[in-house]
Amino acid sequence: MQLSPAVDPGMAWAWSRVGRLGLRLGLTALLATVPLSARGNEAPGEDRPPIDVNADTLDTNRDNDGMIAKGNVQIIQGPDMQFMADEVEYSGKTKDISAKGNIRVVHQGNRFEGQSLTLNTDTRVGRIQEVKMSLAGDNARGGAQEVNLLGPNNYLLKEAWFTQCNCDSPPWKITSGQIRVDTAENTMVADGATFHIGEIPVLWTPWWEQPLSNQRKSGFLTPDFRTANGNGFELEVPYYFNLAPDHDLTVALRPITSRGVMEKLQYRYLGLGYQGSVQTQQILDSQAHAWRGLSTFDHSDRLWGWDIVARGEYSQSRNYINDYHQHLVDPGAHRMESHVTARHDDIGDSGYTSMRLGIRWNQDLEAANDRFTVQNLPFASYSDSLALNSLPIGRVLDGADSNRWRIQRDFRLDDYYQLSGDAVQRLDAAPTLEYTRPLGMARLTMRGQVRETAYLIQGDPMQTGLARDNTQHREASMISVDLGTQLFKNFPGIATHTLEPRVEFVTNAATDQTLLPNYDTTQRYFAFSNLFGDSLYSGLDRISVGQRVNYALVTRLLNHGQSNALWQNMELGVGQRWIPDENNIYQQGHTLSPIVSALNVNLAGGWEVNAANRFNPEVQRIENNSLRLVMHQPKGNSLSLGYYYNQPSYSGTLMENAGSMLEDAVVNTRFNLSSGWSWIQEANYSLYQDTIKSWKTGFGYEHQCWKFTIEGGRKLANDTVNHGGGFIGFTLGLKGIGDYGA
Repeated sequence: MQLSPAVDPGMAWAWSRVGRLGLRLGLTALLATVPLSARGNEAPGEDRPPIDVNADTLDTNRDNDGMIAKGNVQIIQGPDMQFMADEVEYSGKTKDISAKGNIRVVHQGNRFEGQSLTLNTDTRVGRIQEVKMSLAGDNARGGAQEVNLLGPNNYLLKEAWFTQCNCDSPPWKITSGQIRVDTAENTMVADGATFHIGEIPVLWTPWWEQPLSNQRKSGFLTPDFRTANGNGFELEVPYYFNLAPDHDLTVALRPITSRGVMEKLQYRYLGLGYQGSVQTQQILDSQAHAWRGLSTFDHSDRLWGWDIVARGEYSQSRNYINDYHQHLVDPGAHRMESHVTARHDDIGDSGYTSMRLGIRWNQDLEAANDRFTVQNLPFASYSDSLALNSLPIGRVLDGADSNRWRIQRDFRLDDYYQLSGDAVQRLDAAPTLEYTRPLGMARLTMRGQVRETAYLIQGDPMQTGLARDNTQHREASMISVDLGTQLFKNFPGIATHTLEPRVEFVTNAATDQTLLPNYDTTQRYFAFSNLFGDSLYSGLDRISVGQRVNYALVTRLLNHGQSNALWQNMELGVGQRWIPDENNIYQQGHTLSPIVSALNVNLAGGWEVNAANRFNPEVQRIENNSLRLVMHQPKGNSLSLGYYYNQPSYSGTLMENAGSMLEDAVVNTRFNLSSGWSWIQEANYSLYQDTIKSWKTGFGYEHQCWKFTIEGGRKLANDTVNHGGGFIGFTLGLKGIGDYGA
């Protein structure tokens, strides 16, 4: 029961003397009858909540306007302060509490266990002896001979230990004669700290700072160790600066025994509608006797309805990305690509419009110099697709199926530039008219396009030795007719089978293109995925001329929910292309193209099969084949087995990815070996050269308090033939150490 302010404290004393169990006393009620002059100036604590007490027995102490509680004592002062003890004495004059025996304190969500306590209920200043503690937040805990409570958010721990792991045997801890904790600033600072792995001391430092919870906080991040036969031993210890909620900075020194010391920096920023980062790596390479480095810049923004994206890449040496372990760019890149683009899209009921502006700058990593590397700055494009009946001409033709007609307009302006002084401006315009109509079970699509492309040429971009300023232009046209259908056969409760034949006729015409420079065109690599298309070339500088017929058959088998079926869905596509004799230069003089196919099968248990094939009937051989078996399981196990074969029969100057003879087997696996342990394996083996191209293997262990990985292997250089060297590396991640910079 709780006493009301009208109850005489003497009666409360009498009740406690007869051993009334479970008595609950409000100290504000107890002190209500005490004269104000006897209680002194209470201004410091007048905003504190009242104090409630539960105890087996309770005695008053008129000498200090207080009380003595014994047996299962529980004291509560508001939602953020409560403690339990065997015996508690309270002074109403000083507002001091002293307690002993099995102390358990909850203060601002932080929990303490000790043997004795003194505390002022006004100032929340006090002391706990022989303490074990657990701090609110991310499992921070520790112990101390003495904990000084210095206010609502500050603690001073003496002869203490601290860890961020809530394990019975924490993998790491800090010991120190004095540890300062500030929960408001999310900081633990130790003076003269010793770092322990388990119970073994491994490092002493005069100062250590550690965040208390999983929030962004300045401090050291997880170190990275690596050794490679080209660079020797590498060690990196990053330091993270939490500059503000919207930007941060990470710096690191990476000593490399065979190269020197690399300096690394990453700056990130974030705002309303925009974000970005700047990263750089720099080293005075002792082998090359020169400064080498790699820098990148990323920015994305939304401004006045435009999506703005910027990416900058620059390498101070052409083989930097293969000589050093880095994640800034693709290690297999042949050039650095920088660009700034702005895009605005508008989608309406009758169609869409899209505008793009930008510049693109390239740094060739294979050329001796960049004088002839092509730069694209600036460029601009506009395209739209509108229903004809939404335009004035469509309303005039309203009786001629104008709702089935669409008009698409494409305009592009490019300025190509080379440091040698050669430059080309290109203007391209291509309106297209499209008509679509269902024909019973089939669907008919007809398209017609005219294209005008003009060039203003300065110098000699094709490096012919005949430098001159001139203009060139090209007219081109395209007509296509596409007819396709879908036939269904339903097997109730089992599956649905479809047959989807499709045939397309395309004819292109273009004026002479031999004098036009070529910046963006290659002949498309022939596969089922690009069987249908307006042109056999990518880009704008070349248009494939002549007639051709593309035809394919796609069949699907869709499971109707049979849980015990091995398969879920299957899809197979087979196609070919026919080109008359006068245009068969695109097929090495053959009228019929190779037969291309693609297969996709989704199996039960997370298995998937993907395959693509190109068979040349003229020479009766497979020219290209890829087969991939993939397995993903919910528990994290994954398997990917791949076979890739390429034997090109033609390798013209404009062929896209014609490549060379290739026959590779690729394996990528991840298996959980046991609780916490996993194994990863990657290998690329050349069956043609009978050698390992690249491989990596590693083991990892992950626990609620720590994780460990070790991996080694041999990587490829960017030419995919020469090795970039062997390596081995490992990481040790301890919960709470170095994982607060994300």
